[in-house]
Amino acid sequence: MSKLNEYLEELTANILLDNDMYKIPADIIKIAKANDIDVYEGDLDKKVSGAIKYDKSTNKFAILLNKNDARTRQRFTLAHELGHFFLHKEILMSDEIHIDTMFRMPDEKEKEVDYFAGALLMNKTLLKKMYKDNKTIAELAELFDVSISAMTVRLDVLGLL
Repeated sequence: MSKLNEYLEELTANILLDNDMYKIPADIIKIAKANDIDVYEGDLDKKVSGAIKYDKSTNKFAILLNKNDARTRQRFTLAHELGHFFLHKEILMSDEIHIDTMFRMPDEKEKEVDYFAGALLMNKTLLKKMYKDNKTIAELAELFDVSISAMTVRLDVLGLL
């Protein structure tokens, strides 16, 4: 595991612990609210998963999710946007808005926040424990309230597949 991924694993575990969310599934809305981030749903174009916006006048962040996406997709998008908040706050404060679209070309920052999202939603320690209990990928996805594809990627990244 790279040093960056080790850092992201530790950071997300600490976020879960600090917000009393070291459980399955993590309540990421609670994490957003604990960090004074408002979360909204909107009727967005199907190519847009979500966005995070910084309002200079109130010094607050808000995250917008596509209400037409499946709940598991919305959870991943919210965790992804939280990744931007925790990892790239200064950039967000200067750009003021970041929109995530489907089929974007992944740059390093997007790969980083995708890893962050997976680690936040599917904590390595908790996932390994549940995996040892011989759960199927579908059962694990249901327990962690994520998609089967997100669970498959996470298990693969952790070397469990």
